[in-house]
Amino acid sequence: MKRFIAMLLTLLVSCVAIADETDAAREKMIKDGIRVCQKKGFSTVGERDKCVTEFTTKANERFPVRGSETYARKHYAGMGKSQAEAALIKLRKEWEAAPRGGYFSARRAGPASQKAIAEEGWWIQTNILGVRQSQDDPWFMECKGYQTANIVRRCPLGKGGDE
Repeated sequence: MKRFIAMLLTLLVSCVAIADETDAAREKMIKDGIRVCQKKGFSTVGERDKCVTEFTTKANERFPVRGSETYARKHYAGMGKSQAEAALIKLRKEWEAAPRGGYFSARRAGPASQKAIAEEGWWIQTNILGVRQSQDDPWFMECKGYQTANIVRRCPLGKGGDE
């Protein structure tokens, strides 16, 4: 029984340690905004929601969420093709170790989900490498050589587009 309690406490402490400081700061800023908007006493729910949306937007701009366009632009804009490939390799390793995540995972604090990391990879692919987004994962380089208008030939990462 003592081991079970010790394991449970260890698990709780590790979960708390995982939560990122920026996630906590963003959540605090949003909660403070909700409190401010509730105290203003708006006459309709729509007006209150508009107030809360303004605080949420400011919080997401100051502390962008992993997987968002703001986060990707802040961390990956201005990269060259070789830097983008290196970033994709790093993101793929992080993606393999990340929890799966779903629709509601973006609203929780903690480690980034596979979905969020894949969105960052697709941002790099579409905005830096110029590849059209598809439903597959972004862990590839477009192959050099013969190109067609409607088919993207995919080569593995780390070879610079060589097969």
